[in-house]
Amino acid sequence: MTSTTPGHPLVRAYLGELATALAALPPNRANELMDQITTHLEDTLPPGAEEQEVAEVLRRLGQPADLAAEAAGRGGPRRRRKLGPPWLPWSVSALIAVVVLGAGYLIAVESAPALQPAGSSIWWYPIDRSRGVWTNEPTGESVSSVPIRSGQMQGFVVTVINNSDWTQTILGPAADYATPGGLSDIQIAVTRYNRDIERGGLTFDGVTFTTPGSIPPHQIRAVRVLWRSTTCYDKGTSGLTDLLALAVRVGGITRTEAVTMDGWWRLTGPSSPPNAHNECV
Repeated sequence: MTSTTPGHPLVRAYLGELATALAALPPNRANELMDQITTHLEDTLPPGAEEQEVAEVLRRLGQPADLAAEAAGRGGPRRRRKLGPPWLPWSVSALIAVVVLGAGYLIAVESAPALQPAGSSIWWYPIDRSRGVWTNEPTGESVSSVPIRSGQMQGFVVTVINNSDWTQTILGPAADYATPGGLSDIQIAVTRYNRDIERGGLTFDGVTFTTPGSIPPHQIRAVRVLWRSTTCYDKGTSGLTDLLALAVRVGGITRTEAVTMDGWWRLTGPSSPPNAHNECV
């Protein structure tokens, strides 16, 4: 967790109450839950969060005593009891309740809105930024075109917003994702919290990209997409995409999200001729 988050008085007080409430649990279970809560706060609260935002996040977590009681019910020692007719209805009811709750959880996760473009984008490498040309297609799309650099890394950065109430963690590219340059060395990374990016801008000053990368609810992050260009294009031909296909973890499940970007990204030929390094295959 960043130094600013635990330093907030509300967070300090909450974690202190949680530690007291967890004292009755086995140490391993208590440490596990404390780590989970701490990680959640790190993912959800940006540095310098306002008091109202901190209070709302803590409210969603619930009272420390309730969390401890729930953890004790799941992982604590259970009393032995005789199995007989009085136990069976309780057992069936509990099983039904678990199934219903589990189904509700999966429905909530599956129905969480996918990531959406947040409006800012740029080619990652300076050489491509200097050569990039924006055009408007007859169909209305905006297209940024650069020459393909066969055998070399190319890519772009776009901002996306998480409009859901769940933290969404980008794990990498989806299994079938293809870039304009091909399938080689595809790398996807996400920025940590940055005030300029959160306000809709795009900066690389002091920005760190990580994989996997988490996007807390209703926040904006920049996503970097890199690949090694190995697709062959003749002069006058090109390849383009406006799709970002991601493997994303939401809650306890992993799903594929297809983010349709605001513009097209195009690589134009001619490619370098094939050689011993397979720069164009």
